[in-house]
Amino acid sequence: LSLLNDAPSLHTLALVLDNNNVGGDGARALSLLKDAPSLHTLALWLNNNNVGDDGARALSLLKDAPSLHTLALVLNNNNVGGDGARALSLLKDAPSLHTLALVLNNNNVGGDGARALSLLKDAPSLHTLALWLCNNN
Repeated sequence: LSLLNDAPSLHTLALVLDNNNVGGDGARALSLLKDAPSLHTLALWLNNNNVGDDGARALSLLKDAPSLHTLALVLNNNNVGGDGARALSLLKDAPSLHTLALVLNNNNVGGDGARALSLLKDAPSLHTLALWLCNNN
């Protein structure tokens, strides 16, 4: 799937990969979508995949996608902790991102991770933000 980054005219992609044991390695492969030159809308459903902090760090590299303006990352039940949440807060540096949905229910984000995610408010072009943080320690 990471080879989709070579599709020159791909502008919208939705991938539902729930319950597939994607893990950190799979998340790293998916982060290569940042190199898809025309991709402006991306939705990744990765529920129950043991993505963890390493995978969250990899997915934060999507901030480097040149045309990405709409991003949804659905990461319920993935053992994402404070370190992963801090990495995801770097999405604030995405130059074109104006709509972001982060769904992180049933992880271990904690107070420090939630505070880091609040930094998303400083994103220069972000005008729509949805954060789901239910059942986090």
